[in-house]
Amino acid sequence: MTPQNQIKSPAKRPHFKNLDALRFLAAFSVFLFHFFSELKSFIPISDDNLLYKGITAFTSKGLLGVNFFFVLSGFLITYLIIFEIKHQKSFNLKHFLIRRTLRIWPLYFIIIVIGFLLFPLLFLDYETKHHLINYAFFLANFDEIWYGVNDSVNFLTSPWSVAVEEQFYLVWGILLLGLSKLKKFNLITLVVFLLGLSLVFRFLNFKDLRVIYYHTFAVMPDILIGALLAYSYFKKSTWIEKLKKLSKLKIALIYCIGITLILLKTKLFTNYFIVFERYTIALFFAFILIDQIHLRNSVFKIGKVKLFNHLGKISYGLYMYHLVVLFVLQKLMILLIDTFNINYYTIVFLYFILGILGTYILSIISYHFIEKPFLVLKKRFN
Repeated sequence: MTPQNQIKSPAKRPHFKNLDALRFLAAFSVFLFHFFSELKSFIPISDDNLLYKGITAFTSKGLLGVNFFFVLSGFLITYLIIFEIKHQKSFNLKHFLIRRTLRIWPLYFIIIVIGFLLFPLLFLDYETKHHLINYAFFLANFDEIWYGVNDSVNFLTSPWSVAVEEQFYLVWGILLLGLSKLKKFNLITLVVFLLGLSLVFRFLNFKDLRVIYYHTFAVMPDILIGALLAYSYFKKSTWIEKLKKLSKLKIALIYCIGITLILLKTKLFTNYFIVFERYTIALFFAFILIDQIHLRNSVFKIGKVKLFNHLGKISYGLYMYHLVVLFVLQKLMILLIDTFNINYYTIVFLYFILGILGTYILSIISYHFIEKPFLVLKKRFN
């Protein structure tokens, strides 16, 4: 389906089917990673436990859900900006930033209040090495590099990716506004230059895994490849139209290759090769996006699962709140173990079910009573 088919009127921003469902899958993969990695903090699991090793061989890749969010953000934000430039002959940076603020800030600062003000009062053993000032100015990713390795409270980790996106919204908006003033809108040159800059940065810092994972310059490939996809899709580039006709077999083969790369990434992307990890996986994630919104012969359109669409609409809350819920549940599980001597299999089951239910309930309440009132205000700045 082409962008023109999706747009009912020139002034109306496009909506892409299936992306809400993809958001949920990305958020759930992050949940699974944190759930299984946190188990060992209060349940004695042997390193030789084959069941645990087998499960975590898959769930350990769950953090790539964050990478997918970056690719998706790069795609959506860039597409909406160039759409506005095309149809309104200008780009209102102020309104753009206000819309992003109304979407991002409420939950972001709620997590900060919980992590720095509320939980220190509720839990006597609560202590964090993170610095409030860095979080307040959307430098949480740098705070993770500087202090995160010594921190025992991991739910303050979630905002790091939101901080990166806020940095991106500001800088990218300014850059595209500047480009829109030029006679020739050459986004590809800018993207290629920044991709090269990130490559050099990753090469110079490939031994520092925290920098490679959290630094804005290191994660740029995800966002930029999403941006490049948005530009190509908007312009209906030849290669995009050729992809549209891919057979179901070829699409399935690309998925098999991509999933294999993800499962083997710790073996494939070692030493210098880690420099190319984000580029490679981001290309696969970009393919997933174009498959879900554009290709005719998709193996399966994930948006057909209505539950996933519903959960995708509250995926921001699912991502931001899940570690808060798991943190509280850990305290409860430890209490149950100490008080009632409940076996560990039952504890794991309760931890999982309550983790999902608690995160969902908190997210749905947050969406309707906190996020939605701010989202309604966005219409004033279209």
